[in-house]
Amino acid sequence: MRAALAIVLFAAAAQARHPVHPRVSAKTSSKVQGLGRSCSKSSDCHSRAQQCLKESDANGKALTQGFCVLPCASFESGTTQVIPGKPLDPAQTQAQLKKKPPPRCPPSFLCRSAGSGVPIDMCVKE
Repeated sequence: MRAALAIVLFAAAAQARHPVHPRVSAKTSSKVQGLGRSCSKSSDCHSRAQQCLKESDANGKALTQGFCVLPCASFESGTTQVIPGKPLDPAQTQAQLKKKPPPRCPPSFLCRSAGSGVPIDMCVKE
């Protein structure tokens, strides 16, 4: 009887030392949740930043179901905006040049360029 009680207490103490970690990381951005999910239009995707990308069959006809992808940010994001006819302020331009440009994709994602059957630049898991 005492041995059984000792085993139960030992097991309870072992569980108390090792907390259960959630499967979803707190660092996960809401933009990347639901990537790869099937969709028929962009509003079916989890985030507004995602687009519904439809594949086509061998004859070039678009399939009814697609999947959610996250497009890469443009190269121009974070650069100095030039408006024709408006003079540039050198101090403001120099301050913007010293800034590091924002990443094109969230952390742990890489930007895959358009081509080889992919119509847009999209973020893919490393």
